[in-house]
Amino acid sequence: MGLRLLKSKRVLKGLTQEAIATKIGINTKSYNMKENAKNRFSLEEAAKISQYLDLNLEEVNDIFLHIKLPKSNIERG
Repeated sequence: MGLRLLKSKRVLKGLTQEAIATKIGINTKSYNMKENAKNRFSLEEAAKISQYLDLNLEEVNDIFLHIKLPKSNIERG
């Protein structure tokens, strides 16, 4: 699901790519390329986006990290 989830979360919050780009300190074209998987988000950008969109740990992992976390680690958090 990954970046499709990012887009859907952004749209549900009523935010444009331009708005998120401004919030994280990059230009809209750079954000667009990252949201469309042509470039990767930095950890700092991912942290800011997750805060603005109120993403939970599982969503952050799915969107930005793409690793399989054991359920027990998620439940402890």
